[in-house]
Amino acid sequence: MLTSSISICCKRLRLSNNLAVNSAQVQADSHQEYLLKLLELEIEHRENAKYDRLLKSAGFYYLKSFEDFKFDEITLPSSVSPEYLKSLEFLESKTNLVMYGNVGTGKTFLSIALGVEACKQGVVTRFFRTAALVNKLSESKKTGTLPKFLKKLYQADLIILDEWVRAHRHNRSTTTI
Repeated sequence: MLTSSISICCKRLRLSNNLAVNSAQVQADSHQEYLLKLLELEIEHRENAKYDRLLKSAGFYYLKSFEDFKFDEITLPSSVSPEYLKSLEFLESKTNLVMYGNVGTGKTFLSIALGVEACKQGVVTRFFRTAALVNKLSESKKTGTLPKFLKKLYQADLIILDEWVRAHRHNRSTTTI
């Protein structure tokens, strides 16, 4: 009976029903401790829900983490360390990262691990295979939804482009941007 009343109050206050569910489970020695524990559980619930939303909207094809990545199998520039990447310092300094190498060297794995870590830290992230992004931009232009799509792109703090292919032709200069 109390749980349903608490649930109604949560709805009116625009709080999650998670408070009502946890209200019967929290044990504490005082009213203040009870309230604190309940609020801490709500904060944890909201952070987890935000992380899940960020992961879903990022568009990863699969999830990878730094725990499974072997940094000793790649070569990083002297100015870049695994800790630098894991801490996402490059976002704070607005530094772009370009990863290149042969097929199977871990570029996509590392890119996804960076994106997943960014989502954990509350960073709005978008992941695209480059060709898919070009197709999406073209399709959005044709259907008249390009401004809406661009708005979503501009809201991202981190955009990861995978499978960026640079063509090599004899007797032609190439510029990488």
